[in-house]
Amino acid sequence: MTPPALHAALTAGVERLAAWADLLDAINVYPVADGDTGRNLVVSLAPLRRAGAEDDRGRLAAALLLAARGNSGNIAGRFFAAFLEDPHRQGLSAAAARGAAAARQAVRRPQPGTMLTLFDALPGLLEDRAPPGPDAVEGVLAKLAATVRGGPELLPRLARAGVVDAGALGMYALFEGLFRHLAGRMEGCRPLTETFA
Repeated sequence: MTPPALHAALTAGVERLAAWADLLDAINVYPVADGDTGRNLVVSLAPLRRAGAEDDRGRLAAALLLAARGNSGNIAGRFFAAFLEDPHRQGLSAAAARGAAAARQAVRRPQPGTMLTLFDALPGLLEDRAPPGPDAVEGVLAKLAATVRGGPELLPRLARAGVVDAGALGMYALFEGLFRHLAGRMEGCRPLTETFA
């Protein structure tokens, strides 16, 4: 995978996230029902759109950390700052493991059922040296969707509200755009309201 391919895929992922920001705001109940998870994630991850233009990964990581807004933005920003340290040499699985570890450090009391659970699941779904191909992408996304759907079983506040975690759903949207773009399967994107009825 070349850096330009990853840059285009990150841009596709951030655009997919942005398209569903209003829904994420509407279902935001954890940790506080303040209705801003979607907006916070879009603002926080906007530097990913410039990932290919920045050869200096340190500057991109700093931009992500400076742009971070709210709990969700801080967690996601930490994930991607670590994920993008060197995803080309070590592969996406190792990069995702590094990102998941960094994301956990963004919160004092990590909770299951949130985007942290999705980040924890990601490394085991990815190959060491390549992104999911056209045949594998559906399986990876199905497992990520199941992880998001399982959130209310792990976090009672979500179950009481009858929703999944807004941050986890936002990261699913981003990774769906990213992986489908890398696999050349963007036509398979369905509305999140169908995937998570």
